[in-house]
Amino acid sequence: MSMTKAQVGLLAGFAALAPLAIDMYLPAITPLAHDLGTSVEQAGASVSVFLFGIAGGQLVAGPLSDRFGRKPLFLTGLLLFAVSATVAALTASFAVLLAARLLQAFGACSAMVSGRAVVRDKLDATESAKFFSLLALVSGMAPVLAPLIGAGLIQFGSWRLIFWVMAGFAALLVLGGGIGLPESRSAETALKARSEHPFAAYWALLSDRGLMGYLLAAMCNSAAFFTYVAQSSVVLVAGYGFSPTQFSVIFGVNSLALVGAAQINRRMLRTRDTDQLLRLSARNALIIAALLLLVTLTGIGGVWSLLAVLFFMVGSITPVQANTMAGGLALANLRAGSAAALFGASTFAGGAVASWIAGLLYDGSARGLGLVVAAGLVGMSLAVRLIVLRRPAVAQAA
Repeated sequence: MSMTKAQVGLLAGFAALAPLAIDMYLPAITPLAHDLGTSVEQAGASVSVFLFGIAGGQLVAGPLSDRFGRKPLFLTGLLLFAVSATVAALTASFAVLLAARLLQAFGACSAMVSGRAVVRDKLDATESAKFFSLLALVSGMAPVLAPLIGAGLIQFGSWRLIFWVMAGFAALLVLGGGIGLPESRSAETALKARSEHPFAAYWALLSDRGLMGYLLAAMCNSAAFFTYVAQSSVVLVAGYGFSPTQFSVIFGVNSLALVGAAQINRRMLRTRDTDQLLRLSARNALIIAALLLLVTLTGIGGVWSLLAVLFFMVGSITPVQANTMAGGLALANLRAGSAAALFGASTFAGGAVASWIAGLLYDGSARGLGLVVAAGLVGMSLAVRLIVLRRPAVAQAA
């Protein structure tokens, strides 16, 4: 099956929901804290609550998508997101805001998981990888554009306007999805989901050696990226003396590398399959890890060498995420929703743990960042080389 341009746009909107809800909200933290009578530190916890909901909620949303269908789940999730955003826009209580953000996360992850499952339902592994590379455009531009949108909205109103925009965006997706995105789940998938417990589905997926290889590669890759996202500002601003504005420019340039690499990956998929490209990514990851360790542990080349290596590291992320997701979902023919949930939850969890470790290792230099990012890249390379590329050539798993 193929997809229309309108359906592609809708699925891109599903993918954009969580990044927008995180990044567009960041400029609002300080005025929100003032209006709701709490500290900036406590207000920042609302971001953590959202991330926790995204990570954990996907594990619930995945089996529900297989059992009840893609369309009921993404429509319910979008409605929940819109209603929760409306509550956040109206509340005068910080506790209510936290609850609303958690429910927003549950709504966003329902749409995300269902969207990935729709891609698997409609496209084969190679076409799925191309599509996930296209969605990387959304993920790559969100950290650049969303904070600017949020800051702009605050100029025209209070922080509450950001939540009204979130609610409106979700409402548009409900309307578009309800009309333009038909149910894609097969009858076989529904029968399978209704005949087994969700835990049994997850156990079957985790028992598949090939899928575990893809999953571990994606998790390690995400660990490297989230460590960069969480620690780069600390290292570059506090450690190397860049101004916040200069850091924003650097972060934006690196996001362009992420987007560019996604498009290169789409072009290369015309002549190669996902595993062939993962083999290349595994080799490149080892080279980048070695260069990053050399630069961060010895200081050779100074900050400009570090920036150059980080640019290529960020660019290496999206091809791995797209190709591991497509390859893994291809092995979960009748459990696509649950498999998509595993990928989403494990990548967020891996990123959270890795960025926390890098924070503990920070000593005013880039060493902690270099060590953790390099470990993630090496882990990804090993998962691809030792598991993905050595799995038996068998039919797709049910």
